Amino acid sequence: MQRQFNILCVDDDLGFRRYLSKSLDDTYQIKFYALGFECLAKCQQWDHDLILIDATLPDMVSEQLVEKLKAMPELHNTPIVIVSYKDSEKERARFAKCGCDHFLSKVASPQDIKLLLANLINQAA
Repeated sequence: MQRQFNILCVDDDLGFRRYLSKSLDDTYQIKFYALGFECLAKCQQWDHDLILIDATLPDMVSEQLVEKLKAMPELHNTPIVIVSYKDSEKERARFAKCGCDHFLSKVASPQDIKLLLANLINQAA
């Protein structure tokens, strides 16, 4: 039996959350939070292999959430991926500065999403 990977996704975009859920198979279990502060309050209640964070959260600056999560000893080595509709070098550089491990376009194909997540989880293992 294949191991199930736990992904934490912080994104208030219901459309993207549905797309992500449909794009991934049973190999991945996803826990969704709509807000950054909700994630910070509850993220330690669940063991996750990877964290996806929307580039524009309604309640806090995404870079601050990345920095706060990376500062937690139990999450320091957990890969964090920023997801954004704006796929530019400027956007990628902005998030690389705060400690984000990778960048994912919200318009990526389901195959590209699965490949990226599998590679990042395997690298972190």
